[in-house]
Amino acid sequence: MLRKILLSSAALAGLTTASFAADLPSRKAPAAAPYVAMPIFTWTGFYVGADIGGGWANDAARNTTPVPNLRFPYNGSGVVGGLYAGYNYQLSNAIVLGVEADIDATSINGSINPTDVTNNVKDNIPWQGSLRGRLGYAINNVLLYATGGLAFGGLQMNYSDTAAPFNATTNTTQAGWTVGGGLDYAFNTNWIGRVEYRYTKFSAYNDVFGAGAGVFTGQTIRHSVSENAVKVGIAYKFGAPASAVVAKY
Repeated sequence: MLRKILLSSAALAGLTTASFAADLPSRKAPAAAPYVAMPIFTWTGFYVGADIGGGWANDAARNTTPVPNLRFPYNGSGVVGGLYAGYNYQLSNAIVLGVEADIDATSINGSINPTDVTNNVKDNIPWQGSLRGRLGYAINNVLLYATGGLAFGGLQMNYSDTAAPFNATTNTTQAGWTVGGGLDYAFNTNWIGRVEYRYTKFSAYNDVFGAGAGVFTGQTIRHSVSENAVKVGIAYKFGAPASAVVAKY
């Protein structure tokens, strides 16, 4: 009898302990949620854009004959705007290398009366372009850069003498060089805004006049045109966002 009582008590104690243990909270830690890294922006890739701004040109014009070094420099200004395209490559650090080409139409023009009120010289830069290298430093989605390279443009001069009368227009395409710098700002993975300044110097050239050119008869006029321009632009950078990195713990 005593033995049965002891066995029953042991069984009851075991059931009570198991039931109590089942009611205790679990000590197992919950599974960690996966960590998703944001895509990392890179400047590497092709882009195309459009820009617009203002240009200020100077022509250091002078006679070489018949009056050597008779100077009559004059200035012009106008709107500059067009298209640009290029490719950037971001190194493993913040350095960005690139190449870019652009083509602009301009309304830059100026005029002067070099000798008297009966004659006039007008200059225009109908179009211009460049092919340049770029060197930049990236601070996340901001790129500070310097740029420089080959420049080329159409230079047009109009000469008139109301007393003769005489009117003639000369057109030439001149190469040169350009240098400047700017700031690119990436609004997101694909759209990039820009502000840029450049100085451009075209090669000097001569306009030569024979008989029947009014006051310009027998003259050789040498032109040396330079330009300062400031433009703002917007470009589309090709390429999908970088894939997000998923890590599980």
